Amino acid sequence: MPVRFEKALIATLEEGMRRTPHKKQELIRITLRRYLPRVIEEESVKKTTGRITNVEPWPKSVLKELYKKRDREWEKVEDAATKAQGTPSFDD
Repeated sequence: MPVRFEKALIATLEEGMRRTPHKKQELIRITLRRYLPRVIEEESVKKTTGRITNVEPWPKSVLKELYKKRDREWEKVEDAATKAQGTPSFDD
């Protein structure tokens, strides 16, 4: 697979070819085998395993009460909206 390298990296590869018995492609393969898993681990996005805020969550009893209240109020809104609509017509 063709890969473009920056000049500094090419110079490092040439240094490696001069100092070792390996060709450029073999140096790249060796480096990938040895260090790619470590680089992947370091660069990967870590999943958060806890809360992402310092605000304490509301207790379940408070949430239940709020949702009951919201449901009662929402039913009034839906009833009023339904009454305000009138009869559907295909002539609109």
